Amino acid sequence: MPPAKRAKPDKVSAPVVIIGGGVMGCAAAYELSRRGKSVVVLERSVPGAEASSAAAGILGAQVEAHHPGPLTELGLASAKLYPALVKELESASGVAIGYRRSGVLKVAYAASDLRQLSRERAWQRRQKLPLEQLSLAALRKREPALSEELAGGLWFEADATLEPRSLLSALRVAAERAGASFRSGVVVERVAEEGGRAIGVQLSDGSVVAGSHVVLAAGSWTSLVAQPAREAPRVVPARGQIVELRSSVPPLSAIVFGPDCYLVPRADGRVLIGSTLEFVGYKREVTAGAVARLLTAAIRLVPALAQAELSSTWSSFRPYTADELPLLGPSQMPGLILMSGHYRNGILLAPISAKIVAACVTGQKPPVDLLPFAPDRATTRP
Repeated sequence: MPPAKRAKPDKVSAPVVIIGGGVMGCAAAYELSRRGKSVVVLERSVPGAEASSAAAGILGAQVEAHHPGPLTELGLASAKLYPALVKELESASGVAIGYRRSGVLKVAYAASDLRQLSRERAWQRRQKLPLEQLSLAALRKREPALSEELAGGLWFEADATLEPRSLLSALRVAAERAGASFRSGVVVERVAEEGGRAIGVQLSDGSVVAGSHVVLAAGSWTSLVAQPAREAPRVVPARGQIVELRSSVPPLSAIVFGPDCYLVPRADGRVLIGSTLEFVGYKREVTAGAVARLLTAAIRLVPALAQAELSSTWSSFRPYTADELPLLGPSQMPGLILMSGHYRNGILLAPISAKIVAACVTGQKPPVDLLPFAPDRATTRP
């Protein structure tokens, strides 16, 4: 699919100001720019330096969906956008994103656990989503390196993967070519307002970047940007640690979710092992205990990984909300749009989130019902 033609230039002189240059900010910048909007992205570090580029790149719309509901529908809708978006971005940017429908296995060691998994996902069969239960023999026929301890697994053939760093590069290049501008090393102190409306942002040096709209897409740093008093802080950082192994031959072809870790194979022999969930504020450390637990779980799943090279470890912060639903759409302050709190599924949800933001800016109907994701909703339910 050739890149979409740009619309006529925006008549409003002030650009849309996007706070945050991660996958959300870059996706919004691309979507708005291709619609002819003037856009400036403000990033405290460099675009994609935080959770977006540190992610494993799982597009697990089904494996991550534990029950039907608005988040599941959002994920499925976003996953459907990816094939066309990837072609469009690769054409517009020249960057290969590494997208492939690898499928995802969710495995269990005990037959009772496998039966429970199957019962939990019965609703997906009723919705006619592709899902298959595999015996141990069928599981190991598909992935011979998996442990003989396993009882079997569920196969989600439609789930996919990509290279997050490549996606970020493609989004930024395509956005810049469509007219967006990016400013790195910029610390936003607060949303500037006048007459009860967002009119831009104030930077740490006291200067103001004027905007027709402000899109708050700062991920785990969202609550550090001072907002109007009526906009309570809603996003907290959830640290996740990842271990990377390297072998000469890829031991797996599909992503594997086990009881205590997940494994994401790359074509060059790397395997990513993730991930922890820790509420430790902004402490970025990689801990010995977490690495040990992840390695133990991974080697139990794929015994051959015991001989792989330990090539890297890292941690990042996922933007967490109390009900684990993103904050998407207009805030109580006119002109301020939130695009944050995507927690574990930021890469998956980027395409649909960008279309939602673009619809809010341009006054069009959003592609999904935004009520479950409204920034002013209560988030006390589990």
